[in-house]
Amino acid sequence: MNIVVKSSKWRCTDLSTLYADEEVTFVELMPLPNLLVELGIFPSTSKARQAGREGNIPLGWSEYKASKKVTLWIWNPTE
Repeated sequence: MNIVVKSSKWRCTDLSTLYADEEVTFVELMPLPNLLVELGIFPSTSKARQAGREGNIPLGWSEYKASKKVTLWIWNPTE
């Protein structure tokens, strides 16, 4: 699942270059447990934390194993 932080510094041309015709989900900047709940991966932030999913959305490009079946590719550019 491709995730882009809405408030980060990106341009529309960046999205077409990186993702072409792939589906992209735009999210607000938030802690990872909240993101995982918003995406429906965990039922609550406490369950996400119990599974060791803590911290903030990292800066830059990152691959994040959200669960056994879901991998997130998160883009939170800084420039």
